[in-house]
Amino acid sequence: MKKQLILAMAVALVIGAALGVAAQQSEQRQRFQRYREEQQKAVEAIAADAAKLRAAMAEAAERMRNRGDFQNLSEEERNKLREEFTKRREQRQAILKDIEMQVARLKGSRQLRTEHQEGTEALEAIKTTAESEKATKTAAAVAKLIETKQAKYEELLKTLGIEPRPGRPSGRGFGGSRQ
Repeated sequence: MKKQLILAMAVALVIGAALGVAAQQSEQRQRFQRYREEQQKAVEAIAADAAKLRAAMAEAAERMRNRGDFQNLSEEERNKLREEFTKRREQRQAILKDIEMQVARLKGSRQLRTEHQEGTEALEAIKTTAESEKATKTAAAVAKLIETKQAKYEELLKTLGIEPRPGRPSGRGFGGSRQ
């Protein structure tokens, strides 16, 4: 009887372990599939933004050819033209900012975290050197730069919807879920 009970428990244990491994693999596949879908969306968004940018640049070139001599325009026409230029420049900047966000999505949290850590470590080394040399103003300026860089990084993660890894200090080591 004991042998049968031990055998049954061993079989149950093996089945339980196999189910656990299968569930974990399924979860990893789903996570990878979501990551690939996110990358595909980012690539499509970049392509759409590139088309918008191309169209805006072609329109601007056409307007430049047809606008005539700027010096011969009335003050009202010049102001209108300046407003159009400003509006187009702002539109291009918005498109470029979106492209930058999509590129950050393509990089993934691991690459973003690595780039952030490399930059921060270099600044930390400079700050340490400044402190050892009693250059308090320089050390304070570098510390402020590190804080600004960290705030921008955290804002980027928030914008991308990437959660910081739990248990990591907020100073460094942030990243999203494994991608």
